[in-house]
Amino acid sequence: MTGAAAASVLVSMLSGAFSPAHLEVMTGDNVAWTNTSTKTHNIQFDTEGFNSGRVEPREGANHVFPVAGVYPYYCTIHNGMTGVIGVYPLVLEGPTKRVRRGTSVAFHVRAPEGAGEVRIEADTGSGFATVAVAGPAAGGGHEGHEDPGMVHANVVATASATYRASFSGGSSNELRIEVTDAPDITASLKRGRRPAVNVRANPSTPGARVVLQLKLRERFGWWPVARARLDKRSQAHFKLRRDQRAVPARVVLVGPDWATVLNESRVLKLRH
Repeated sequence: MTGAAAASVLVSMLSGAFSPAHLEVMTGDNVAWTNTSTKTHNIQFDTEGFNSGRVEPREGANHVFPVAGVYPYYCTIHNGMTGVIGVYPLVLEGPTKRVRRGTSVAFHVRAPEGAGEVRIEADTGSGFATVAVAGPAAGGGHEGHEDPGMVHANVVATASATYRASFSGGSSNELRIEVTDAPDITASLKRGRRPAVNVRANPSTPGARVVLQLKLRERFGWWPVARARLDKRSQAHFKLRRDQRAVPARVVLVGPDWATVLNESRVLKLRH
């Protein structure tokens, strides 16, 4: 296997936040911050010994992380503007949402040259144990991950677990995957004069409860704006008001309390 080359990973400095705020990179990677806001920021690490100095709008800073570890940082100019860089000898990628029990989950691992055998390990509550050995891509959800130094594995998810990749040189970041027996929720946008979000569950689950959520800045995250029960065809429809047509939306399947999330759709990018 040809090892993964050092990468340059980008972080945006927004008006009051770093994006992404939590980043996982491989040892030797360069993190590049770009100030995309109209404010002046800086980057201060207490443990890494790096201080960017003032970063003016449209300017940037960068730093290479040669040693594995977890490095919190912050902007000393704006309270609450913080970030974390996790540096690992391997970097594990996989799904970030709940998966249905029995689903084949695709994992991708960035590994250094000469890594040798890379194992996928899972912990369901009694410690990590090997569940697969990663190798060259062979389909099964690995499209678009053909970069040098990437190895892959598929694992059938039978229970919620924390996963990591491991080799003789250490372990990767940990990735938590929650398993659910709830049906998959598909949401699509119907455009036109009366735009709406159409919802479908698979397998069919008539009467199940679904909630439309919008990502509202003034609410600091996802906010419920409408709810419905799936009809006999296991479908539902949410009409969108004019003021709801330009923010991210998703649909969540919830329990009898209308609050406990059982599964969720992909995020829809709404536009005027």
